[in-house]
Amino acid sequence: MQILTTTVTQKGQVTLPKMMRDMLNILPNSKVVVSLAKESIKIKPVGPDILDLAGTFKIPKGAPGVLEAREFMEKNYSRF
Repeated sequence: MQILTTTVTQKGQVTLPKMMRDMLNILPNSKVVVSLAKESIKIKPVGPDILDLAGTFKIPKGAPGVLEAREFMEKNYSRF
């Protein structure tokens, strides 16, 4: 396990060492989870969010819009 020292700013911010950010692929504006254990704080990267995919897929011509797709689902959906 690698142990490095960093400083807490007046605002309570901590800079993650670059080597660790690189190892865990934590990029600027990435999300992390911060959890509290008995006497330690754990910081863990969060995987990609579904919203990160917005705008990456092209909608084929003639495909129904969001509202049409929702209407179709509501009309054709049945519970077991």
